[in-house]
Amino acid sequence: MKLLPTSFRLSRKLLIILAGVMVLTGASGAAAIIVGREALLGPPAEQVSGAACTLVTTVRLDRNGQQWLRKYVRSDAKEADIRIKTALRVAGAVSNHEEADLYQVILLDAAGPANRADMRGRAIGAEVLFARDPSAIPGMTAPFVARYTDGKPAENGEFYGERKELSLDEIKTIVTAMEDRADCVDPNAVAEEGGKSGGHGEAKAEAAEGGHEASAGGEHAEAAEEGTHEVAAASEH
Repeated sequence: MKLLPTSFRLSRKLLIILAGVMVLTGASGAAAIIVGREALLGPPAEQVSGAACTLVTTVRLDRNGQQWLRKYVRSDAKEADIRIKTALRVAGAVSNHEEADLYQVILLDAAGPANRADMRGRAIGAEVLFARDPSAIPGMTAPFVARYTDGKPAENGEFYGERKELSLDEIKTIVTAMEDRADCVDPNAVAEEGGKSGGHGEAKAEAAEGGHEASAGGEHAEAAEEGTHEVAAASEH
């Protein structure tokens, strides 16, 4: 093997550049090991703003001239803190584009019940109530009520664990830190858009909308008394 001549020398500028690269590479690698990915890049998005979710149904109630809006959603989130962040995010998103005196978001597990009558009790993984003027809502003393069941869901989507409620300071901290403020995906809206692109989607969408309104009418009467009890229960915690 032919050796380099003894007269060969690296330029001072090149030596400085190589040394800088080695320092930066070594430093960043050491920082990644000592500090960790989360400290360098920040926590995953779902730990800040909650997880993706899907709309199940929306119920609108007329209570003594007030408009109450209740939204049932599903999520695959297994961790309790992710579920309550998801419900808070959705409540904020809904209040930004829907007019109501009281907003209620009920989060279910992906394996939870299919019938709305069963979407209560242990089926609820997280729940948020929001009112811009809580003094106008019977039983509410603060703008937010946010509670969840601690622990992961069972295979049937039911939650067994301690029922916890966030303080207003905890809610403020969570909401302020949110970067993603997206609503849940509405599968009916996605299907409607796909149908329109096929040529006959408009007629199908109108028919589906009519069926949805009829269904919502039945749910309106069924859920009126239930809504009163749930708001009253929220104030007791």
